[in-house]
Amino acid sequence: MNRRLNIDIPENNTFLLLRDILTAADHLIGMKFGMGTVDNMNHLKTKHIRSVADLLQDQFGLALICLENLIRGTICRAIRYKLIPTPLNLVTSTPLTTTYESFFGLHPLSQVLYQTNPLTQIVHGRKLSSLGPGGLTGRTASFRIRDIHPSCYGCISPIDTSEGINVRLIGSLAIHARIGCWGCIESPFYEIFERLKRIRMLSLSPSRDEYYMVATRNFLALNRGIQEEQIVPARYR
Repeated sequence: MNRRLNIDIPENNTFLLLRDILTAADHLIGMKFGMGTVDNMNHLKTKHIRSVADLLQDQFGLALICLENLIRGTICRAIRYKLIPTPLNLVTSTPLTTTYESFFGLHPLSQVLYQTNPLTQIVHGRKLSSLGPGGLTGRTASFRIRDIHPSCYGCISPIDTSEGINVRLIGSLAIHARIGCWGCIESPFYEIFERLKRIRMLSLSPSRDEYYMVATRNFLALNRGIQEEQIVPARYR
């Protein structure tokens, strides 16, 4: 948000400030008159990954709500019939077990892990899906959504995808990609300094790598030992 609105709000500040509203309004007014660029909905920086842990956390919240309603009902009945409720009668594991059994058995994204061999287990664990509750469907997803966006370079494999109606809606992480903070996909890059032999590795998200000149790694590997000046194709915003 700081980079998008050109502000310097500390990252540990989680409250909405008056400055944020004024800056956002000024940015929208500027875009109305042709100043700035519009975000691309297919760019990977506008998306994030919801892991299995996030889904389980949501189900745990639903189980706590059911447990709260159950405790309220038990207390009301105890008051009505002038009984003394005990912790054993109030707290039960039934809402938790029922919620998780329903999640693992009936959720559209719930699958049995492929364990034919260690390789299939790793591949299945790195699958990405745009389907499910709150996502897309194979019949309504357009070709523009299924297309390969340049921001997927190094993050999502353009080859490993399902066939048929769900093509490009179910994919896999790239070999060296990882899930960073806030569910963003990060890809490793070697940062090469001009006229210096110092090289370091960076893990960049799609919102950051567009500010770098990203060269084709195969081209650099094939011409690594050449001393004369080279022209390298690169991707840059």
